[in-house]
Formats: sequence, C-alpha cells, structure tokens
Amino acid sequence: MIKKIFIYTTIIIVVFELGSCYYDKTQLQYPTTTCDTTNVSYSVDIANILDASCQSCHKGSSSSSGINLYDYATIKSLALDGKYTYGSLVSSISFQGGNPNPMPQGGSKLPECDINKIQAWVNRGAPAN
Repeated sequence: MIKKIFIYTTIIIVVFELGSCYYDKTQLQYPTTTCDTTNVSYSVDIANILDASCQSCHKGSSSSSGINLYDYATIKSLALDGKYTYGSLVSSISFQGGNPNPMPQGGSKLPECDINKIQAWVNRGAPAN
C-alpha cells in the first residue's frame, strides 16, 4: 500500500514539474512584437490610429481647441507644418518639445509603436498612400 502511494505521489510530482517547464521560457510567456515602420500608409495605419485615439475629440463641429482632424489634407498640414497650438502633431503625441498640452489628454500616452508609425509617416512627407 505504501509502495502504491509513493508511486502515485511520484507520478503527480513529475507531471507538475514537467508542466511548469513552459513558464521558464520568457520568450514564450512574453513574445516580443516588432513595430514595422517601413511600409506605413495613411489609409491603413495613420487613419486608424487617429480614428481610434484622436478623433473622438478632434472631429466635427465641436472639435477640441479648434483642431479638426477631419480629412487627409488637414492632417497632413498639421503633421508637416506644425500648426498645432503648441507644436507639431508628433510633439503633441510623443509628449516632447515642452508641449504643455500633450495628446491624448489624461496622461495616457499612445503606444510607442503608434507614435513611431506616425513619426515615420511624417518623415516620409506624410504621403496620401
């Protein structure tokens, strides 16, 4: 009887030990994601980022601070000319340049990948692709 208990206990311990080996692999637990900024396009990337993060306040007749992100031409001019009240589009979303009013409001910064995509798009001249 003691021999059976020992065997069952050993099997249970081995099963738990083998199952826990997966969690020793950090790259399996937390896979790294890459941010591809080589083929950033306005229609696929930039418009979606702005729609999800900015246009709830900056679209339509009641847009915040008079900045209306309603169409490509306006967004391009804000991105390239820096006509934001406190600097350029990139400085506003990246909390750089001493901007006293970084966007989005509330202190929740955009994900770094989104900022990098917008920066790459602006650096390429903000094409309408």
